[in-house]
Amino acid sequence: MAQGTSLYTMLSHVATVLFLALHSANALINPILPGWNPDPSIVRVGSDYFIATSTFEYFPGHPIYHSKDLVDWKLIGHALSRPSQLSLLGTPSDAGVWAPGLRYHDGYFYLTSTTRYVYTSEFRLFPRSFYVKTKNIFSNDWSDPVYFDSLGYDADLFWDTNGDVYCTWSGINNAVDKIYGIWQNKIDLATGNSLTPAERIFAGTLPNNSSARPEGPHMYHINGTYYLLIAEGGTDVHHRATIQRGPSPSGPWESNPNNPILFNGADLSNAVQDTGHADIVQGADGRWWGVALGVRPQGHNFSHIQLGRETFLFPVTWSGGWPIFNSGQPMTEHLPSSILPDRSPLAAYTNTFTFTSSSPTLDPSFYFIRTPYKPFHSLTARRGYLRLFGNAYAPGDRDSAALVLRKQTAYEETFEVLLDGFVPRDNLTEAGATVYYGDLLHNDIAVAGGRVEEGEEGSSRYVLVRTIVQAKQVGPWALTTANATMTTVNRYKLATKDAPMRFQIAGNSTSYTLGYAEGTASDFTPLATIDSAALSIAPAGGFFFRGASFGIYNTGNGRPSLVTADFKYWKQTPKQPSFNTTSGDV
Repeated sequence: MAQGTSLYTMLSHVATVLFLALHSANALINPILPGWNPDPSIVRVGSDYFIATSTFEYFPGHPIYHSKDLVDWKLIGHALSRPSQLSLLGTPSDAGVWAPGLRYHDGYFYLTSTTRYVYTSEFRLFPRSFYVKTKNIFSNDWSDPVYFDSLGYDADLFWDTNGDVYCTWSGINNAVDKIYGIWQNKIDLATGNSLTPAERIFAGTLPNNSSARPEGPHMYHINGTYYLLIAEGGTDVHHRATIQRGPSPSGPWESNPNNPILFNGADLSNAVQDTGHADIVQGADGRWWGVALGVRPQGHNFSHIQLGRETFLFPVTWSGGWPIFNSGQPMTEHLPSSILPDRSPLAAYTNTFTFTSSSPTLDPSFYFIRTPYKPFHSLTARRGYLRLFGNAYAPGDRDSAALVLRKQTAYEETFEVLLDGFVPRDNLTEAGATVYYGDLLHNDIAVAGGRVEEGEEGSSRYVLVRTIVQAKQVGPWALTTANATMTTVNRYKLATKDAPMRFQIAGNSTSYTLGYAEGTASDFTPLATIDSAALSIAPAGGFFFRGASFGIYNTGNGRPSLVTADFKYWKQTPKQPSFNTTSGDV
């Protein structure tokens, strides 16, 4: 009997090990916010978790995500949704609002941010940061900005136990050397005014030069000790998270001997790279969690990171008064199933633009480029359609085109829309679909009219394909933003003058295919396939801070347009991924 019991115990143990191994191989899927969602900041109030991320020149600014279980996240609104909060007029790509800090204190949610309006050389200093606040984070109604005196970005608010309020940010020593550091002062919260001089409280753990870039500071007071969590190393494979502790909010700081506590770039075969800009939170059950950004190079090719920087989740444990991120292991695309439930964040999306009293506007997953001067879309002008009123700006113009965008959420994802009855007046009148990164990086498929000079004005329609790729330097002439890309436009005559047009953009890990179907045609005709590097590599003079979005637009290409564009539906169909493998698995 004893022998049988021992065998049963052994078999049960083996079965348990096999069960855990099988489930760990198909565990909680990262990123928890798929599609570009960089610079996450997290806070918990009661049983509710909230995350804010960066949006740059997209409007509205700073999405707010909500979850009860850290697995299922819902977009509930944006902190900056009014022109009085965010006026992005002519803001360059990858400028706009940078990393937010989301905190809760004394009944209010606070979101700190910085709006970078320009990059040109005459503006050598950083702008002021600010905060907005709300009592009800679900209301989508935040205050107008309260500005700080400090110049910098990645501002963080911290309330000390004695009531003092500290603003901590990333700034530079001067406009010439541009040596970055973590700066701080006490502020009057109501006005944002400084109460003490700005002082550099930490220079980071890397060599003190312009490439170290200590930034993204977050301050915590845990068990009587103050902690300063920062990002370092820039935004590429050198990006990392380090943590320090000290006796006051201003230090002096003792660096964790295990720094960096998050750094996937130590091994470029890791499926997730560029990890950093972390924040931590304690759950209601006492367990700690962290969020950070990362990218997923497809096939370990950094030319194929078109989804950009996404938000990842990991457990945090403590030992010897120091936090340990993800058990000291690199960030991964999945966590053991024993940590949290195993559910993918990906879901198919369909919008038929049905107007109801309970849903009178576009849902919050849609964005515009920069702050619109005035509304250019309507759900009521033609019921059951999203109507876009074209303006003189087109995708790629550094202004506010009649362009509606929604983030791509999976590397393998198909986007489809239907444009109904669009009859262009001339070759400048154009409406269609796009896969879009920014002004210099987007690829479009659309309907346009005939050329006036060829006598086709108003008599013919064409499907137009516009592809844009990065230029290569030839000879001694350096590339600038003026010649950083090369555009190719091909036109194909359509059979009808007003039949509906369906557009499809099919993305996979390394490319996009643009196609169309005219009238009652059931199959799509592919017209162009582009390497996704065209949406992953920053052009000369540019940055790569965001990721790809799908979109629809209507333009007069430099002239006012009187032709409206009616879109019947919007579909995004992501494919559940097999996890990005390490180099040893390829």
